[in-house]
Amino acid sequence: MKQYFSKPEYKYMYLGNISYSFANALIGTFGTVMLYKNGIPIWLILLIYGLRFGITGLCSPLFVSISSRVGIAKCILISNIFSIVSAYMMLDGTNIYKNIIIFILAMGFMGLSNPSTDALSSKYVESEHRGKFNSFLNITKILGTAIASGLVAWGVISDNSIILFTIISIFFLLQYIFIRKIDYKIENRTSPFKASMNYIFKSKSRYKLIYALRTNHIIERQFIPLYLYIVLKDFSLFSSIMIVSLLIQVITVTFIGKYSDKNIWKANNLVTVVKSIITGVFLFARNKIAIAFNKTLSDNFEKVYDTTITTSIQNIIKEQEENNELLATVGQMSLCFTEVVVFSILAILSSIIGEKVFMIIFGLSIISTLWINCSIKRESIKKCE
Repeated sequence: MKQYFSKPEYKYMYLGNISYSFANALIGTFGTVMLYKNGIPIWLILLIYGLRFGITGLCSPLFVSISSRVGIAKCILISNIFSIVSAYMMLDGTNIYKNIIIFILAMGFMGLSNPSTDALSSKYVESEHRGKFNSFLNITKILGTAIASGLVAWGVISDNSIILFTIISIFFLLQYIFIRKIDYKIENRTSPFKASMNYIFKSKSRYKLIYALRTNHIIERQFIPLYLYIVLKDFSLFSSIMIVSLLIQVITVTFIGKYSDKNIWKANNLVTVVKSIITGVFLFARNKIAIAFNKTLSDNFEKVYDTTITTSIQNIIKEQEENNELLATVGQMSLCFTEVVVFSILAILSSIIGEKVFMIIFGLSIISTLWINCSIKRESIKKCE
């Protein structure tokens, strides 16, 4: 246990992660619900998120350019400034329709630092520690999000937007302060956009496919809260379920990290089966209590699943010839460009079939879960040849 806390790099990554998770709870956990509460229809919410991720994909190479000149920490600071703008506009919902282009741009550019987690982890974390490290990282994320969710619920219900916004801004800035302690300037010998696009279009690596398939998991994660809110039609009850669900996750994530370090492939198989079953329940459950309970199970295994899959992805990055930062950027670009396409299709379908679009979201998630597991297995077989 000591080795996961003795290195200062680990400690600052944990602290940076809990600060960001706390600050990002409004956008990341309540984002779709807040937009829906402000009167924006489901199809437009889907379109907003699709355009947002498209912008994030296009600006991901800027992570390499900015980080090579001023360091990863300042890149995170720039990204978090856009996150603060997004949080302000989300809390002041009356202006979203009027300034929807600015809102989409701000949400897009807040993803500028997305490759930073994989880049920092690939640089500082030993491969034999990666599973448990990702568990601890997810635990800090859960704790930060759970505490912040209570704050968000209080702020929204009591209409204390100014206090809520101030605290959110402070924690976004705290992430920058912590990451600055382990900051470094990455090497950039080529045009990052050109290098990233060349890798995307010319490389045959399954790494791109795995990231692209994760699109459906991201969509599920973003829209399950909205599905639960629509079913419950009660923001206070919805918030309580979210907080309890987050706190229970700490238990399950604690165990999977150690198991991942011992046998990553068995861990992948286990969480693939369980996640597929849990997502499948959403396709058939109609009772409010059953859906709320399954939401708790889903949250728990989402973090468990993230721990094992992230560990596998980071191990793939570590074993490639290309530099870590380029691969982290390519992964985010593959994810974002796929999200643009899938979100756009879902937005069109939602304008026709309404809330039934959630069934399609859950179905796509199950397909991606099974496909990713097969791709990781093939990558491991290829490595052993």
